[in-house]
Amino acid sequence: MHLSFLLIITAVSFARNSELTTPSVELTSAGYTELTQDTFIAGSSKKLTEYLLSRHNANAPPDGLLDVHYELELVHILGIDELKQTMTVLVYVDEKWLDPSLSWDPALFGGIEKTWLPISVIWVPDIIIFNMLHHEDLLSSIRAPVLIYSNGTVEASHPAVYTVTCEINIKRFPLDDQRCALEIASWAYGEDKIRLRAHTEHSLQHYTDNEEWHLLKVKVDEVKYEHEGINVSEVRYDVSVKRKPLFYMVTLTFPSYVMCAISVVGLFARFSTTGEREERFTLGVTAILTMAVLSLVVSEKVPHSSTHVPLLVAYFLFNMVMVSLAAMTTGLVMRVHRMGRYGKEPKDWLLRLFCLQPLKTKQGIYTVCSDSPFHSSSCLKGLNGELRDSQPIAERIPVLESYIRKLVHMCENIQGEIDDIDVDDPTMIRRRREMNGYVRLSERLDLFFMSFFLTLVTVPVVALFYQA
Repeated sequence: MHLSFLLIITAVSFARNSELTTPSVELTSAGYTELTQDTFIAGSSKKLTEYLLSRHNANAPPDGLLDVHYELELVHILGIDELKQTMTVLVYVDEKWLDPSLSWDPALFGGIEKTWLPISVIWVPDIIIFNMLHHEDLLSSIRAPVLIYSNGTVEASHPAVYTVTCEINIKRFPLDDQRCALEIASWAYGEDKIRLRAHTEHSLQHYTDNEEWHLLKVKVDEVKYEHEGINVSEVRYDVSVKRKPLFYMVTLTFPSYVMCAISVVGLFARFSTTGEREERFTLGVTAILTMAVLSLVVSEKVPHSSTHVPLLVAYFLFNMVMVSLAAMTTGLVMRVHRMGRYGKEPKDWLLRLFCLQPLKTKQGIYTVCSDSPFHSSSCLKGLNGELRDSQPIAERIPVLESYIRKLVHMCENIQGEIDDIDVDDPTMIRRRREMNGYVRLSERLDLFFMSFFLTLVTVPVVALFYQA
């Protein structure tokens, strides 16, 4: 009986010793390898934590000059607010420094070469972004620990969202390039205590594109300057971006051009065969008001600056000026057209100036002339000054009376035919008016000004699309 009891106790003790001596498993670069029994000590991590906290003071920085290696990886540009002149970015922050009070001998703690401690129980450098307006630490709610190596190297990594000030240059909006900086330095310590070291080769491994902004480059510089008698060590990240202008070109620039071009064509096109033009002023005023409304929409998108006028706003103002000038030019053309409807004829040189040929010539028309007002004879002189005939006035009076009676009769016949045409054939009246020199001149002016203003409004929009 006693022998059986002793055997049971021996078996239980052997089983417990087998559990305590069971090798642990560790993941290495070669795969899973078993650790030997000699390297395992129960409670090593707990003892290491107690050991480090007993030696370390969270309120005391390391002795001497401290090099802090700072790396900021840009993950995403959340947005750039032109009105508030701010940029919001999502970044990964990695800080490394050496603290001798957090070092240990791995051989004394079961071969442990790294451990993790809460960031609240150790000293950390007060590295901040000087031009920051808002900061959101994405891991603050889960109390992310810091990684500590046996040689005393401390590594603190965390994602964060920063909103920083950014001076927006709106001169070339929406074809603008912007450069925003993140100025990183210690708030309390100078260069004699904390010296920042930046990774000049910036990684964009986790970067995702923004829908409105295209990332050009990220430049990293180490800057040193003096502020209030303190030498400051600063790391500066310059983020250069270029706006994607497709949205503004499609929704604002192109509709404005189409409206302006249609207005120009409508101002200088014939609305009817009789040549009424009063509707053109209404069209011009409507187009100007529409572009003024679009200008208000654009003004809400850009900062209110008195230094520069945005390129898009300047384009809208240019279109408004062009349509206004076209509307005023239409009044001039209307005046020329109305002179033709009243039966007036322009000078021949004015027609030839616009590549128009006179319909009538004055060949064969003579004037009665006299060499002297006291002479009793007269002559017929042609347009070229050639004398056609010369005889006393008294002998020509009967002949002239006969010619005058014939001319009066011919005029009466012509007037009767014209009256018949006015009543019976409106087409002939329209054709007769269209043959007037001022009417033809107004049509030629319409064609000239339409081509001129269309060219003026087309060149800027082509240049904008080419640069975009």
